[in-house]
Amino acid sequence: MTDCLVENARVVTNAGLQRGSIAIEDGSITAIDTELSVTGADAETVVQADGMVALPGAIDVHTHMHDPSLFPDDIDFASQTESAVAGGVTTVVELPTQTPVTTPAAVREKRDSCADLAHIDFGLVAGNVQETDIDVEGIVEAGVPDFKTFTADPYRADDETILDLMTAVGAAGGSVRVHCESQAILDRARDRLDGTDPELYPRSRPIEAELEAISRVGWLAEYADCPLHVVHISSGSGAAVADRFKSRANVPVTLETCPQYLGFSTEDVERKGPFLKVNPSLKSATEVERLWQALRDGTIDLVATDHFPTHRADRERGWEDIWEPYAGLPGVETMLEFLASEGVHEGRISWPRLLELVCARPAREAGVFPRKGSLEVGTDADIVLLRNDPWEVSADELTYNGGWTPFEGRTWSWRVDTVITDGEIAAREHDVVAKPGDGSYLSRGPRIPVE
Repeated sequence: MTDCLVENARVVTNAGLQRGSIAIEDGSITAIDTELSVTGADAETVVQADGMVALPGAIDVHTHMHDPSLFPDDIDFASQTESAVAGGVTTVVELPTQTPVTTPAAVREKRDSCADLAHIDFGLVAGNVQETDIDVEGIVEAGVPDFKTFTADPYRADDETILDLMTAVGAAGGSVRVHCESQAILDRARDRLDGTDPELYPRSRPIEAELEAISRVGWLAEYADCPLHVVHISSGSGAAVADRFKSRANVPVTLETCPQYLGFSTEDVERKGPFLKVNPSLKSATEVERLWQALRDGTIDLVATDHFPTHRADRERGWEDIWEPYAGLPGVETMLEFLASEGVHEGRISWPRLLELVCARPAREAGVFPRKGSLEVGTDADIVLLRNDPWEVSADELTYNGGWTPFEGRTWSWRVDTVITDGEIAAREHDVVAKPGDGSYLSRGPRIPVE
């Protein structure tokens, strides 16, 4: 008997939306078509999609969810993967926050800790690398092919260290992710500011810091023969600079942006203050429109969240002193609904483009495609159903336990209705039924090239 049958969905394909039903057995898709021999009578569980849009479960390749030395007890891999699956994200890649993960032993320790808490499947990234004497091959053998480093404080590595890291990682078949901001420019900008008002924060991290660092690490990666992933590009100009060397490079270069850089500009800071404090900082409304264009035309390869959870009370302190709270925003639960509503519904991107941005390309970069990121026979039955149902975003209706979202009060057109992981219903209406420990560690290999 079929374990689960999703009936009458509009399945997103590379060509558009196609009516069909999806049959699932033993956690994998066994059939997907407009007409199946399997009927509701043959299935233990039937999900009536009634024309809802079906996507593969979204994959967020940039999250900060688990660091006992930094986050309070109730912000951990359990609460944050619960938030993820509520919003249709069925696989996450977890990056180090404050605690470094730069040895095979540290990888195994974090893997075991997160596995007990995970609601969904997950991978890990090594970082934050600030020295060259690390066991790159041992970390890759532990299933972690990605290494994170910074050109800016507080985890800044100098150019020589980054170049040495890239050389070793490239030789081992991995890739390097870089936070690109020039510390020299950041220092000069900060020295020129006096005060504690939230509006000062974007001025402390000007666009030129991003542009200089993106160009620099691009050529370092080219020289070292190492695949490069530029994280959280915050501007259309940043995408253009990255695309200029990307088109000339002999190594793969992947460009990532985040919902916060598409949804907000410096014009929003006066109203939302510390609830928009993020690194890199927000840019002008003109840069936001240029970034949407880069998303649409393929310059930007994928969207991730850089999810960073904090409690509302911690953020509120920033109204008095913007330099006080940590920079970073929660976003894993709202990413898919944001892109469906403010992207697809508003005509900025298409459904097939959304499929590429949050499913297929992230799965390739994570080394798990087509097992993840596609709806094909034999792939993991990770499925999200979205319904066209206008609603007002409210933190009270989200599973995220920080008590806030930067998107509070926005009206969106699409809502995550049902989430299926490994063939079983994991969440409905942001109400999660999956349990800690249901997810598994993904021992990942190298990125999978785009054909």
